[in-house]
Amino acid sequence: MQSATALPGFERLLEVCRSRAHPLKVEPPLPSASPVETSVAGQPMDSQLAAVYSRVGYLWVRDELYLLPEHHERRPDLHRVNAHWRKDWVEPFGSLLVFAKDDRLAYCYATVPALVDARGLQPVVWVDVYEALYAVPVASSLDHFFATYARYLEAAPKVTGDEEYAPPLRTFPWSASEAIAQDAELVRSLRAGHFDFLMKASARAREWVEQVLAASVRR
Repeated sequence: MQSATALPGFERLLEVCRSRAHPLKVEPPLPSASPVETSVAGQPMDSQLAAVYSRVGYLWVRDELYLLPEHHERRPDLHRVNAHWRKDWVEPFGSLLVFAKDDRLAYCYATVPALVDARGLQPVVWVDVYEALYAVPVASSLDHFFATYARYLEAAPKVTGDEEYAPPLRTFPWSASEAIAQDAELVRSLRAGHFDFLMKASARAREWVEQVLAASVRR
């Protein structure tokens, strides 16, 4: 059953947000909600994403990320967003499965159905939709993504409220190379070139991946 799927990374993200008093909003699925669907706009639903939707109907982490609701009458939801995404973007980006977005900007997070493994798990990429479309690999699975984001938030300096001494602006994934490098399975996939087809249009993405690989060697 989906609800029986362990999601330690997801639970860790919620725990870190609460312990650091980081604004967070989580709502359970609606009592009337149907069972989580097995596909989204013609793509297979990632098994861990289905497990997340069996637990929450809404997730918002202020200034960080917003999980698209699976279904919603008014808000952009998982199925409508991906149906539009298929029409608006050429391959290979049209086959990504967008599940969340940056809370402040239009950057997206998506799983990669083309790289699904034998367990039904899809890796996660951050997608820049502003100029030349490209994607940056950030996790070997959805739950690893949540675990990495938890490490990234945990390492963030405390905000004191004094603008003069405010820490420099941090952004995911660019400020999270050390946290991302702890995902050994992702590092192996990067070394094998599995994500090259999503990054070849961006020198910035390729350079950043080299930073992640270098950070993985230092560990």
